Amino acid sequence: MPRDFTEELILRGDIRLRFGVFDLDMQNCELRRRGLRVKLQQKPFQILHVLLSRAGKFVTRGQLAQHLWPDLHVNFDRSLNTAVNSLRRALGDSPENPRFIETRAGLGYRFIAPVEPIEERVAPSAQTMNIEKVYAGNLDAYHDYLKGRYFQNKMTEEDLRKSVAYFEAALGAEPDCALAYAGLADTYSLLAYLGILSAKEAHERASEFISAALGIDDKLAEAHTALAGVKKLYEWDWTGAEAAYRQALGLKPNDAQGHRMYAALLSALERHPEAIQEIRRAQQLDPLSLAISAEAAWALYMARDYQAAMEQAWRTLAMEPRFAPAQLSLGLACQQMGRLEEAVVEFQNARVCSANHPAATAALGHAYAITGQRPEAEELLHELERLSQNRRVSAYWVGLVYAGLGENRNAVKWLKQACDDRDVWLGWLAVEPRFDRLRSEGRLDNLLGSIRRGGRQ
Repeated sequence: MPRDFTEELILRGDIRLRFGVFDLDMQNCELRRRGLRVKLQQKPFQILHVLLSRAGKFVTRGQLAQHLWPDLHVNFDRSLNTAVNSLRRALGDSPENPRFIETRAGLGYRFIAPVEPIEERVAPSAQTMNIEKVYAGNLDAYHDYLKGRYFQNKMTEEDLRKSVAYFEAALGAEPDCALAYAGLADTYSLLAYLGILSAKEAHERASEFISAALGIDDKLAEAHTALAGVKKLYEWDWTGAEAAYRQALGLKPNDAQGHRMYAALLSALERHPEAIQEIRRAQQLDPLSLAISAEAAWALYMARDYQAAMEQAWRTLAMEPRFAPAQLSLGLACQQMGRLEEAVVEFQNARVCSANHPAATAALGHAYAITGQRPEAEELLHELERLSQNRRVSAYWVGLVYAGLGENRNAVKWLKQACDDRDVWLGWLAVEPRFDRLRSEGRLDNLLGSIRRGGRQ
C-alpha cells in the first residue's frame, strides 16, 4: 500500500484492514479472526496499530515505546516485551518462523504479511451529524462561541483560557449572545475542577453568567444545563440539579453536552445504569468528542465495570494519545483490576500530559501507597504541598494519598477541609472506589451526610 494510505488513514482510524484471516477495525478497537473477536489488551493492540501503519517497514523499539508511553523517560523494555509476546500469541505467530511480525533482536520489528483495506470510512453527512440549525444571531459571534466550546472540551488550563477569550469575543460581537454566557459558566466550573479557581469564586462567576444567559433567553437549553451544573457542583442541590438537567433536555433532547453532564450527576448519585444510558446517548450524538468519550470511561469506572472502563479509555486514546483525562481513567481501571504496573505507567503519562495536574499526582501517590512504595508516595505528598505554594491544590487529592497510605485520620481531616472549601470533587466521595475502605469503616458517614444535605449540618 502507498505510504500516505497506511500512515495517514490508518493512524486516523478511517479504514478497516485485513491481513491473513484477521480483520482490524481501529474505529471500534477490535481485532477479529474469521469474524470472531480476538481478546487483545490495549498495549498489544496499539503495537499492532503502529506496525500496520508502517507495514513492510522497520519500526524500532524506541519508536514503539514513544507511542505507547509518550514523553516518559523510563525503561519499558520488560513491558514492551510482554506486550509484543501477547500480540504474537493472539495472532498465533512465532518469532522463530514469523508469518506477521519479523523481529530484529534488541532493535525492533517489521510487519511482513500483506495488508489490504476492507472499506474506507467516509465522513458522516450533515444529516447524520445532527448539526444545529443555523444560528439566528450574529454568525461571527456564533463561530466564536463554537471555538470556545472546542477549546473548553480540551480541558487544560491553557485551552480553558482560550475558551474564555472566544466566549468574550462572541459577546463583543453580540452583547446579548446567551450561548456565550452559558459557555462561560461551564468554563468557569471547569476552572474549579482543574484547581485554577476556588469553588467560591467559580460559583459566583458561573452564577452571574447563568443569570445573564437566562435573562436573555429563559428557554435556552445550554443555560439550564449550566444551571444544573452549579446546583450539582457548588450547592449540592441534587434534586434541583436533576430537575434542571431534565428541563434542559426537554428543551433540547439531542444536546450531547446535556446528556453528558446529566450522566455525571447520575453517576455521583450511584444510579449507574441510568448514567451509562445517558453517556451512551451523548456518544451517539457526538461520537468524535474526546471529553464525552473520556467521561464514558469515568462513568464505567465509577460503576465498577473496570474492563469496560479500560476499553473505553483506550478508545479515547486511540483518537488522542495524549488526552490526560483518558490516561487517568485507564490507570484507575488498571489499578482496580490489579494491573498495578500498567496503572503506574498511565498515571505517569497523565502527569506528563496534564503538566503535573494534582489529580494525576495524587493518583500516582495513591497507587504507590497501596503497592507498598511508601517513600515514593510520601514524596508525592510533599510535591503536592510544594505545588500548593504556587497554585490551588484541592484538599481532596491530599486526602486521597493519605487514604492510600492507610493514615485514615489524616485522610478524613483533609476531606473535611475539602468539605469546608465546598470542593467540586466531593460529589464523587460516595462512589469513588479508592475511598472504599474509609466508607466501609464508617469514617465518612458524617461527611457524606453533610454533602447529601447540601452542606447543612
